[in-house]
Amino acid sequence: MAVFNKAVMHRQGLLGFSILAIVLTMGVGLLLWQATELSSVSKVSDRIEQVKPLAGGIRLALIGLLAVLWPRLVHLAHSLGRIDQEKRDGLLALRWRVMGWLLVIELMLGQNLFGRMFVVTSESIV
Repeated sequence: MAVFNKAVMHRQGLLGFSILAIVLTMGVGLLLWQATELSSVSKVSDRIEQVKPLAGGIRLALIGLLAVLWPRLVHLAHSLGRIDQEKRDGLLALRWRVMGWLLVIELMLGQNLFGRMFVVTSESIV
């Protein structure tokens, strides 16, 4: 019975986070839709370009916050009985690997490192 309860709780948590992601996505979409209805698309595009550096800074700050809070979050999950000692040790060992991948994803996608690299390599040297 305990295994069934953990599986149900895991499914409910996944369902809750999925619903939260859907609602947040719809909310941002509605805000952008409303913004384009009230003003031109070029004004909205300009405003998004102004907000991009702030959004990048917020994402980097959240990655840093996760790096700092990772041991506490793992300890909390262990103390609540969500993970056992072996999984706890494994998660603590994965801390910097996860942070590294999050930074790579942020640099490549969020900061458009691919696009910048292609622009630099496609320009003539002379």
